Amino acid sequence: MSKRELPSDIQGLWSKRTSEFWREVRPYAGYALQSVSYALILFMLAGMYFYPRFLNEAPPDFLFRETAALVLLPFLAGCPVRTFIRNADFIYLLPMETKLSVYMHRAVMRSFWMQSFLLLAVWMAVWPMYAMGADGNLGEFVHVLLLLIFAKRVLIHGAWLELKLTDRLPIVLWSALRWLVAAAAALLLLRLPLWTGTLAVSAVLLAYLGALRLSGGKRILNWLRLAETEQKQRARVFRLLNYFIDVADIPYRPTPIRAPMKLLRGLGGFGYDSAHTYRYLFTLVWLRSELGGITMRLTALGFLLIAWTRSDALAIFLFALFAGLTMLQLKELQKAYRHSDWSYIYPLPPELRMRSAAAVRFRIHAACLLLLGVPLLWAMSHPGYAVVTLCAGLALSYVYARWTMRAKKAAKTK
Repeated sequence: MSKRELPSDIQGLWSKRTSEFWREVRPYAGYALQSVSYALILFMLAGMYFYPRFLNEAPPDFLFRETAALVLLPFLAGCPVRTFIRNADFIYLLPMETKLSVYMHRAVMRSFWMQSFLLLAVWMAVWPMYAMGADGNLGEFVHVLLLLIFAKRVLIHGAWLELKLTDRLPIVLWSALRWLVAAAAALLLLRLPLWTGTLAVSAVLLAYLGALRLSGGKRILNWLRLAETEQKQRARVFRLLNYFIDVADIPYRPTPIRAPMKLLRGLGGFGYDSAHTYRYLFTLVWLRSELGGITMRLTALGFLLIAWTRSDALAIFLFALFAGLTMLQLKELQKAYRHSDWSYIYPLPPELRMRSAAAVRFRIHAACLLLLGVPLLWAMSHPGYAVVTLCAGLALSYVYARWTMRAKKAAKTK
């Protein structure tokens, strides 16, 4: 490799590393988006209803700007930098460390722009709280946004210098200082008058840059820490995806979920004879797969939204909405092991699988409906309306379970 070819190869190395990472993530990202889309839509609908209500009904002395600063703080202070450095690079790239400035600059700037877009989204979300204290206009919105992005650039520069440190105590101290600077910048900028806050934040950021300059930060790379940080960030991404779909190449071994036997028996209603084989299997699959987590999260979200509702019509709508979403998730339960050969080898009746899947699905859905029915008792104007709504949901769930079982049985006989 000649010296003239080296810079272009370094630039191509960054593109190659990023494309390789996205190729690893892409097979799982689609399934994760399908799972999270329901919760995201529900979260947006809930925000559109409850956020304006919170702003209108909050007391006049509520700390709107301080709350907005608190929401902005983690997005301003958190400054992860992805470098895609691997352990093998200690051999191949370490001799070219002086030529890697372009590569590392792209890593820092890519992290900066991605986090700036996220900061923009959060600032748009908290802008109504900030504007409650005064008549905010578009110029003030842009002014504060530019200062927040400038603060993010300074803080991510400090986070990059932290990655070059080797001793634990300096790393902890500089990280704590970065969070303190971010908290001071967010609070001063949102709490003080616009230009006073601008001068105060500028002084804090300049003092932070001066401290970084006086510290005499290392110019060489801490390769071991860069590789460890990259492994942790990559593992965090795959663990997040593993909440929605089983990731085969997860960097760390997932912790198995121990299914309590009492919960298994309560949901599955099984004994230890052959007639309850599939009930045990389907209940265990639900508890130890992503279906269980998704169903529980949807039920918990529906519980909270219904509990905050004070309208009978909206409470019934939310109850029906989350009842339908949990049923859609549980519908996938019967597809488990449908292509497995062992179910045709053991002496089990073919219709036992359909009956067991319908029974387990109904029991789990009924448990979800009972939990959703608890906040209906105080969300609706009369407890009798809540009881009627809950009974209607349970009856429809039972009818649906019986109908799907008969439809599948009729399709098998044809």
